[in-house]
Amino acid sequence: MRIKPSIFLIALIILFVALCAKTSFSQTKDYYMLKALPIPAHTQAKQMFTSVGYDGGIDINLSYSLPRDMFVFATGNINPFSSERKEGVGARYKIFKNDYGATLGLGGFRYSKYNFISSFEYSGGIGLSKIDSYWRYVPAMLESHDQFTNAFYQTAFVQVNGTKIFSKIHLGAATRLAVNRYGTLEYFMRPKAYVTSNSHSFATIALEPALSFSYLVATFRANFQLGVSIPIYTQGVTMASTLVTSEVGSYGEFYFFWRIAIQHLKNKD
Repeated sequence: MRIKPSIFLIALIILFVALCAKTSFSQTKDYYMLKALPIPAHTQAKQMFTSVGYDGGIDINLSYSLPRDMFVFATGNINPFSSERKEGVGARYKIFKNDYGATLGLGGFRYSKYNFISSFEYSGGIGLSKIDSYWRYVPAMLESHDQFTNAFYQTAFVQVNGTKIFSKIHLGAATRLAVNRYGTLEYFMRPKAYVTSNSHSFATIALEPALSFSYLVATFRANFQLGVSIPIYTQGVTMASTLVTSEVGSYGEFYFFWRIAIQHLKNKD
């Protein structure tokens, strides 16, 4: 098996941009739930694709291929875990999360083992995401300094995937264009003092390219995905505050995302 050098070059570029983005543009209040891209790589009708992965939280992807080269899919994401993050010079935070999200969609696929791109897929869907997290400064660990983020947003998206299928390896690339409409975004400190919240709904648009590598063992795939979320449009929104004068701001950050997963594609007779 010969893999073109351009694949490695693209991987290095995404990794470089992702790491720079995470270092330079992260802020101390997350308001966006990163989701890995579902890439089932269907080859025929009546295939059931299942993926269970970890990306800081737990994600489950399901997809079923229909006649006429169509498929339906659903994803679920939940992150009830805590972690630590370093911000700036000497600042560390303990992050406690209770985030969740879900999507539903419909797509189509084309498969030919003779093409360079063995499986080509295109899809679109809708989703909901809820952010419920708080940050605690370390080493102070004072509850009165906890910084809370609450957000709820709806998403509409389109996505294209391409996968090169070898006997034991799948190499994939995908891009998702996501339009997110925030109904709620608020920050506050315990006990809900100094609240800052959006005065009206607002939208963001993100382009999210990713690369995927899978290794097959029997009918299972060990999968790793790496990508970056790039903001291409942010709508200004007035953020009202109980402490300071209201300000007009925009929300959209570069984020790096990854996922490791165990996947299974089963042909149904």
